[in-house]
Amino acid sequence: MSMAQLVRTLRAAAVPVLTGTALAGLITLGALPAEAATPHPALHVTGTVRLGPAGNAFVLNVGEAPDGAVYYSLGGRQVYVLRPGATRPALAVTASSAVLAVAANSGELFVAAGRTVTGYSRTSGRAGRQWHLPGFAPTEVGLYPVGRTVWAVTDWATDQSGFEYASVDRFATTSGTVHTVSANNAYPGDAAANADGLYYETVNRQGVNGYLVRVTPSGTLHRLTDVNLDAPMALAGGRVTLLAVHSNDLPYLDSYSQVTLARSYSRRVSPHARDIAGTGAGLLLLTAPCQSAACSSATVSQLSTATGGTIASVKVPDATTLVPGPAAYVITFKRGVFYLVRLAA
Repeated sequence: MSMAQLVRTLRAAAVPVLTGTALAGLITLGALPAEAATPHPALHVTGTVRLGPAGNAFVLNVGEAPDGAVYYSLGGRQVYVLRPGATRPALAVTASSAVLAVAANSGELFVAAGRTVTGYSRTSGRAGRQWHLPGFAPTEVGLYPVGRTVWAVTDWATDQSGFEYASVDRFATTSGTVHTVSANNAYPGDAAANADGLYYETVNRQGVNGYLVRVTPSGTLHRLTDVNLDAPMALAGGRVTLLAVHSNDLPYLDSYSQVTLARSYSRRVSPHARDIAGTGAGLLLLTAPCQSAACSSATVSQLSTATGGTIASVKVPDATTLVPGPAAYVITFKRGVFYLVRLAA
């Protein structure tokens, strides 16, 4: 299930929408049920932190910084930070309007509110440069900062308009200029970035099938035809891996070289697979055999980047999505409250 599909499923189920990065998580340290706290010899849960109630917007925007700090908002103007090892989040900044996305590099926090992205100092919280995204005011934004480059994936989907294709833009942290990479043809939510560039998915000119695309920080595009889009993606082990539903209606891991986009392997996975992410614990897969968005029997598995095979697994009840980044985090949702679950391998 792609992030865009997950968002639609969550809305239909009247539980919170998770956005921000590709999505993308206040008060007390919580505890997992006993069965989830039992560690696997390799992959295991190390702690759980309460992020806060969903609120009327039913939205969680979350992004992980290079040092493992997690920034998030709950649909309002406030952005909170949960630092590595901390048991309580702290208020980081307050935006001018409702937050649509948060993300961070080593020195700056980037917050999207309406068409404007503002950079804040991560140490002082002071607002700095702003960037104004082209097009209509977005309803969903994904921010992907890597070094001095920030990628923005925006779309305008609403309950009235339904699904809308996204646009992709790029800007440097040292300049106020925004460069459009792709307009109104990208799948929202299905993107990831590293030093090699941004990876995203598009439809072709006929509006069917599509391409897996890599665009470098200088703007050079490489693309590969892929008929199994759209699909959640992850970067790990030198590969970009898609969790794609094939023509037989079953999910597969389709893996490609991050540099050349040459196919590495295609491996069938559980029909209950929901999400995939590249993390500090390696390539992780979320499996949830329930109709509801939050599943009490959800499992997170550590996968081999070479073959897609399972290395280790751990139960994470009520898991809804994985957080890509240098640590290993899972977002869970229970009784109207978001939690962040820390994993280690």
